[in-house]
Amino acid sequence: FAEGGDFRQAVRQLYLSALLTMEERGLVVVDRSLTNREVLARVPTSHPVRPHLQPVVDTFDEVWYGMHEPDATSFANYGESIDALNKVVVREKD
Repeated sequence: FAEGGDFRQAVRQLYLSALLTMEERGLVVVDRSLTNREVLARVPTSHPVRPHLQPVVDTFDEVWYGMHEPDATSFANYGESIDALNKVVVREKD
């Protein structure tokens, strides 16, 4: 999506991939009836994933609900946030 300039959809795909990774590692339960904030709230504030997940959720919500239109730079920054989150997720469950 990013290659085609659809950064909004690219942000969504990165977010969904991060959720899937966390679900596979047993860190979250993805329940479509929950909002992103509710998924976040289920991660204890003391958990090492939480400081990385918070900005990922914040950015996703801002993009997906139309408060921010991402461009190539903001998408690259979001990708870095997802990478940092995934490193913590993998480290926590290895």
